[in-house]
Amino acid sequence: MARSKVMSPSSRDEQRWQAESDASTMATYQEIMSDKARMRRAISVAKSKAADLTRRANAMQTVAKTKSSRRK
Repeated sequence: MARSKVMSPSSRDEQRWQAESDASTMATYQEIMSDKARMRRAISVAKSKAADLTRRANAMQTVAKTKSSRRK
């Protein structure tokens, strides 16, 4: 027998907030995509941030592979 799911008021509020946020994000996306110069700038910054994150991840990998000089 199927039971209907009852949402709490806070759950409904969270879903409403999320839907409003998503709608705003989607509208912003459309604005960016229709402005070629803005889109190019965003892509340029995204590439730069990705390169920075890759450098940071590589540094963390190096640290993770380093053996501790302390004995247990």
